Amino acid sequence: MQAPGRSASERAPHRLEALLNARSVAVIGASADPARISGRPIAYMRARGYGGAIYPVNPGRTEVQGLRCYPSVAAIGRPVDLAIIGTAAAHVEGAVREGIAAGVKAFVVFSSGFAELDEAGRALQARLTELARQHDVAIVGPNCLGVANSRCGLLATFTTALESHALQPGGFSFVSQSGALGAYWMDIILRSGIGFSQWITTGNECDVDAAEAIDFLVSDPDTRVIGLYIEDIRRIGAFRAALERAARAGKPVIAIKAGSSSAGAAAAASHTGALAGDDALYDVCLHQHGALRVRSLTEMMDAARLLLHDAAPRGPRLAVMTVSGGAGVLIADACEPLGLELPRLRPEVTQALVPVLPSFVHPGNPLDITGNVLQDTPMISRAMQCLAADRETHGIVLFIGMMHSIADAFVQALSQARAQVHCPIAVIWVGAMESSIQALEAAGIPVFLDIPQAVQAMARCLQMQRDRARIVQRAEAPAAPVAADNGQSLPTLSEWDGKQLLAGQKSVHIPKGWLLQAGGPRPAAGLPYPVVAKLQSPQLLHKSDAGGVLLRIQDDRALQEAVERLYQVGAGLGIPIQGVLAEQMLPFDHELLLGLRRDPRFGPVLTLARGGVEAELDPDVASLLLPATVEDIAQMLGRLRCFKLLQGFRGRPGVDVAALARSIAGLCGWFMEQPLRELEINPLAVKGDQAWALDALVTPLAPG
Repeated sequence: MQAPGRSASERAPHRLEALLNARSVAVIGASADPARISGRPIAYMRARGYGGAIYPVNPGRTEVQGLRCYPSVAAIGRPVDLAIIGTAAAHVEGAVREGIAAGVKAFVVFSSGFAELDEAGRALQARLTELARQHDVAIVGPNCLGVANSRCGLLATFTTALESHALQPGGFSFVSQSGALGAYWMDIILRSGIGFSQWITTGNECDVDAAEAIDFLVSDPDTRVIGLYIEDIRRIGAFRAALERAARAGKPVIAIKAGSSSAGAAAAASHTGALAGDDALYDVCLHQHGALRVRSLTEMMDAARLLLHDAAPRGPRLAVMTVSGGAGVLIADACEPLGLELPRLRPEVTQALVPVLPSFVHPGNPLDITGNVLQDTPMISRAMQCLAADRETHGIVLFIGMMHSIADAFVQALSQARAQVHCPIAVIWVGAMESSIQALEAAGIPVFLDIPQAVQAMARCLQMQRDRARIVQRAEAPAAPVAADNGQSLPTLSEWDGKQLLAGQKSVHIPKGWLLQAGGPRPAAGLPYPVVAKLQSPQLLHKSDAGGVLLRIQDDRALQEAVERLYQVGAGLGIPIQGVLAEQMLPFDHELLLGLRRDPRFGPVLTLARGGVEAELDPDVASLLLPATVEDIAQMLGRLRCFKLLQGFRGRPGVDVAALARSIAGLCGWFMEQPLRELEINPLAVKGDQAWALDALVTPLAPG
């Protein structure tokens, strides 16, 4: 086991170094019983060769598990990097204060009874947060299962996942807001033989949170893939920055976000004392910053194994080999809806395969190598070399079933192929024995037990690669000034007042309009008919539903009648009337709904949706967290199902997508500088390279 700690020349210091690479550990409230919560960390570290010093602290004992026991942290008389606390909640604050006074740099607090319990617990947790800030120490928890570093044997945890498993270092690291989910992950990872680098359960996050943990793992040279279980993120900005860093560093993040249902959200709140955020925006956040969202630990492991073994396809073009023609059809059927392709083999590949295959086998994709592999198993390796010779083959998938009598020969042939073929290889082995799976995984070949499992994992990894490439290639998102948000808003403005405010920006056009009063004067210059007449009142936001909109008015007389009629509508509704907006009607080719709002958790958010009368029947929506680049917005438009219509479809005119993205980006920048809670433009009319706000609802922030 390597000694804990790393030299400063290896990487820049991080605040969590003293936590995850602690050279010395004090266990406060240490127990002589290795099965008790405060006894397990000592037993685990001693059994698994932790290279640092372990100092049990318990005033009632002089010896614990064969180690000298100290009455206090101060009595140790030597530097202590990390203190583990498993006492009752009422004693935790005192233990942290004592540790700080003795120079301890980091703490892991197992104890429960804090913000997840009641008001008194929230107050106690708040005092721990203040201690961490005042003294610049890292505190993990409370109400957590601890942390672990397999490289140095640091096991500041009481998880039962370590009862029967040896430590195995690996490239997978995990951050979990749930201790139990973290324990399940560790059990899976150690049973599978994949191993891990770092394991961090953050619990109630009084100080160290998931965002900081991810940031640390990006700097950890032993971490290649980061797993994540979250219920709620409090520091969204730091979380986004950590995901962005991970994507740019080439470290995939695979995330489970719990609390997507109303029942799940309630459970998350009671479990960690947190309020679950908007699940749709979490989805946007993860995708926007290159993370892959999965639904279970099984799906996480499927994707991680492909990534850890460098077996994820490098593109959509797969070559499939099977011992069953039917399986080849099933694989092709599973691939197509997920964007994976089984292209025809190139003539030179077909020619190379002819002498390799039995005479009765016709080279194709899928390639049915038949049961002949029972007597010529090395053929698998030779055929894979032929397929991989085509540089446009992005991955090779082999399907086999059972064949336990020649399992060793299969493993040998595949291991040989893995060493010789410079192309990702994945195996679907129905009915595979555990020993065969372990042998292939050890050779760097992931094994899946069924077709959907394998194909979904490959498609997800491919999408993640595209997202990460997009992040690396794009410019940094602009750091636009953001108006202060005090959480309070004023009433929504009438359309007229909102458009007067919108006139201050130059990215989206506002149609010419005049506010008219019943019996009042008309504009001196003639109106550009046709016009639309809209009743204006701060209490009438959805005018069409109330009969407050009249279209295609062609002359002055019709306009006068429209104004009088709309005043009658307003009187019937019993609302204050600001006037009637007479506005030029403009021809357009496409309409969208554009929304900008300040979410209390995620900050400024852009939402685009298909406009028109069908929009509510078949929602077509995409969102983006701001700030964002023009390229981000252009790609966001591309995610709408109606994007083909925007490009022009069956003779219908398209729009200038690049110009539209620039217009929307300009509006976003303006919105972020303004004291506004929300802006909705519906419809945003688009023709060519021009975008027009035909209707707008603007909600200002309250001053102060």
